[in-house]
Amino acid sequence: MSSPLALRWSPENGLSTHEQFARFLKEPMLEPAMRRLSQNMLALAASDRAIDGIVKDVGRFFAGGMAMTLHATGGLTLPRLKQYCADTGLISPGRARAILLYLRFLKYVEPVPGVKRGTAYVPTASMRNAWSAIIRAGLDALQVMEPEMARISRRLANPVTLFEMCRLQSDIARLAGNEPTDNAFWRVFLNRHAGTQILHALMLSAEDTAPYPPRGEIVFSLSRLARDFHVSRPHVARMLRAAEKEGLLELTGSNALRFSDEGLRHLTVLLAVRLRADLLGAIALDTELAHGLRKTA
Repeated sequence: MSSPLALRWSPENGLSTHEQFARFLKEPMLEPAMRRLSQNMLALAASDRAIDGIVKDVGRFFAGGMAMTLHATGGLTLPRLKQYCADTGLISPGRARAILLYLRFLKYVEPVPGVKRGTAYVPTASMRNAWSAIIRAGLDALQVMEPEMARISRRLANPVTLFEMCRLQSDIARLAGNEPTDNAFWRVFLNRHAGTQILHALMLSAEDTAPYPPRGEIVFSLSRLARDFHVSRPHVARMLRAAEKEGLLELTGSNALRFSDEGLRHLTVLLAVRLRADLLGAIALDTELAHGLRKTA
């Protein structure tokens, strides 16, 4: 028995990963879904300072996902986290210890009782709730394209189902291969503190009727960006000047900019990759539930 999502969204046989992603980019409701994703991620961070901390840069974000996945696939330990960092190439293995300490500071992981101190950790209820909220932010955005996502989102209240979703998304990501991260867009925005949040805010500053990501001029306030994301004005200004130098945008005045074609391409990939990962994870989870392969209900 196939799940409803699998019947509607499974890719055609014979298409490469690149071709499947190209087809996804042509979905007629993708731009409204991307806009809602930006809105959801900013609202989520504004509502919870701990979640805000974990989404402040891609290193922390990926580390949170890795912690959940490692717990779901055999246990969260520092050696396993370092190996996962090395295997994926998303984070330097040298950052693993610091990130694990940061997750402990947020009370998102805690030592496993009865195990030698500092050798094994488990996500706390706070971490489960935070990561569930992050995944549901993507599933909610996908409801613009597929209303059935609401049903999948409700299932994530069960911790077993949530961890299975994390495992499935990790498996899908490994099969698909990682997007290149050694580029100006990652260096300028995604690896910098609050860079992704500033991108979401800039895109949402355009008119609601504009394409998404917006193609035209965007008016912004350095003071507001700095205040909203708890960074300094010079930090934001340096980021935007670096982006202009790399050809990702053009500063058209003291408080206006326009993303270049290259910048728009990166923005589209950033949003679409996240949405497609949540979509494919939801399809895989729905299929498992439909077949009763795992007791996640």
